[in-house]
Amino acid sequence: VEGVSQVQESVTARLLNERGENLKKKENSAGQSFGVKGAFVHNLKHIDVDFFAGQITAITGVSGSGKSSLVKEVLYRSWEKRKAINCSSAFGLEQFSEVLMISQEALTANRLTTPVSYTGILDQLKAIYAKTAAAKAGRWKRADFSYQSKRGKCPTCGGYGMLKTTMDFMSDIWLTCDTCQGTRYNQEILEVSFQGKSIGEVLQLTVQEAIDFFQKGPVVDSLSILNNVGLGHVILGQSGNTLSGGESQRLKLAHSMITAKSKKGVKGATLYLFDEPSTGLHYFDILQLHAVFQSLINHGDTIIFIEHNRTMIEVADRVIKLGPASGEQGGELV
Repeated sequence: VEGVSQVQESVTARLLNERGENLKKKENSAGQSFGVKGAFVHNLKHIDVDFFAGQITAITGVSGSGKSSLVKEVLYRSWEKRKAINCSSAFGLEQFSEVLMISQEALTANRLTTPVSYTGILDQLKAIYAKTAAAKAGRWKRADFSYQSKRGKCPTCGGYGMLKTTMDFMSDIWLTCDTCQGTRYNQEILEVSFQGKSIGEVLQLTVQEAIDFFQKGPVVDSLSILNNVGLGHVILGQSGNTLSGGESQRLKLAHSMITAKSKKGVKGATLYLFDEPSTGLHYFDILQLHAVFQSLINHGDTIIFIEHNRTMIEVADRVIKLGPASGEQGGELV
C-alpha cells in the first residue's frame, strides 16, 4: 500500500490518498411526485412507493428484496402500457415525455453493431471522410464509408473484420480477416485518409484516442459523451457482443444523450431507470458518472437506479430501501 500510494499517476493511489474529498453532491429540490400504489408482483407486499421528478433516487436492499420487480415489472411496465401493471394504480408518469429502461442486457448478438454505429457517430465519421479530396477524386459517396455498404465493405469478411471458423465438437472461433486486417473495409476505401488515417484505422482507436486525434468538431462532442460515461477505453469499431453488461448499459445512456442533444431543445423531460450503473467502474469513474447524472438532472430529467455501491447511494437525493430480507422475507418498504 505504501508503494502504490507514492505513485502519483496511479488512480488507485488517488483513491487511497484522497477518498472523500472528491464527492461533490448537489441537493436537488423535489419536483412533481409520481409513483405506484399497491405493487404486488413477485414478492412485493402491495407497497406504495413515491418518487419525485428532478431528483436522483437510489433503490437499495439485499438481492431478492424486490428492487428489480418494482422498477422493471411495475414502474416501467406501467409507463409502457399506459396503465397500472402489477399494481393497483400508477400516477404522475404522464409528466415524462419518455421513460428509458437502461439495463445491462447485451446490445445485440450481431458483430456488425459497434459503439459508433449504435450511437450514430459512424455517420459523423462518414461525413468527414466523404469531404476529403481523395473521396471526391474517387467519387466516393458518404454511404460508401459504411463497412456494411456494398462499395465499402471488405469482400472477404463482408464488413465483420473477422472470419468464422467452424471447429468440430467445439464452439466456433473468429479470426482476424487477412484481407482487411480487421479494419472491415476494402482496400480502395482504406486508401482515403484524413489526417493520415483511414476510416478503418480510426475504428481501431479507443474513444479517448479518437478524441485526441480529431481534437474538435461535432464528432468530438459525441465522443466526449462516451468518455464522460466511462467508455474512454472502448474501441470505436469493437463488436457490440464483446462489451460487458456495464459497458452496454453506459453505451445506451450515451446514445440517449447524443440523441437528445441532436434534438436541440425540443426534448421533454425524461425518466431514466438504471440497473446497477456502477458495475465495473472504479471509484473515480463513479464520480464522473455522477457528474453525468447531475447534468441530466440540470436539464430537467429524473433518475432512478437500483444500486448496492455505497458511493453511488451517497450521491442520491432520496434512498428507498426494500427488504428486510430476500424472497418471502422481502418485498416490503423498509
